[in-house]
Amino acid sequence: MLHKQLSELAIDGVPKDEIEAHFNLLPERYFINSTAKVIELHLRMVNQLLTQIQQSDSVETLAPIIDWCDDHDTNMTVVSIVTWDRAGLFFKLAGALTLAGVNIQSTRAISRKDNITIDTFYIMGAAGGVVSDTEAQGIFQAHIKDALIHDKRLTDEIECLEARIKSQKKLSSMPPENFRPYVEIYNELSLNRIIVEVKAGDRTGLLYNISRLIYSLGFDITFARIATERGIAMDTFYIERINKGESIDTNDLLELRELLNALVEDTASLVL
Repeated sequence: MLHKQLSELAIDGVPKDEIEAHFNLLPERYFINSTAKVIELHLRMVNQLLTQIQQSDSVETLAPIIDWCDDHDTNMTVVSIVTWDRAGLFFKLAGALTLAGVNIQSTRAISRKDNITIDTFYIMGAAGGVVSDTEAQGIFQAHIKDALIHDKRLTDEIECLEARIKSQKKLSSMPPENFRPYVEIYNELSLNRIIVEVKAGDRTGLLYNISRLIYSLGFDITFARIATERGIAMDTFYIERINKGESIDTNDLLELRELLNALVEDTASLVL
């Protein structure tokens, strides 16, 4: 039905073959969880990215296409990013949003078969609700340009921000007293993916630190589902080797789980 609806719709500047490609290059779960309006937005953004390739030099083609808008129905700001997939992309996006001073409530990340990735972040301002800080969008765009085009590390700035917030004890929400964080990692053979599930007390920079750790051990995030409720982050990642020819053995996954457990246990000490 979505395919028929969008195929019949004249989307300004978007050729019919790009609509067909979009439906052929994405998995079914994307369409199950996306409205026609959202898919149309993504089609326009993909078209902008493809046009940018033709008009820009090699460096500027790395710049993402960004849509930043307030959704007053959910009382959140929605940030959509369309760009070329690359190792470490997800943690860089999360880091740039963290430095913009916003709270990441949930996110969806998915890649097309042609390596164009669509990342959507649902964020709130420091006091809750849509992001009212007029500078936040500009700060995000500046940091993401530094990270993606100039390959600048955001880690030092995020660590300074975390330390400042920790010293001020500005924790937005507390998990229940009996909550204990955990990490589960298992191989889903039907999806040909390793699945990582994390539950942890939420804090500034958590998503950045989790995804950066996954990347540092040689894995790439191919799909992410993030949710935050009552001060608890509930994150699911599909991961694979950055070097697809490299095998994954049990010791690799045990090391990843051990380090992620240490990370979320440290988070627990901050919020319990």
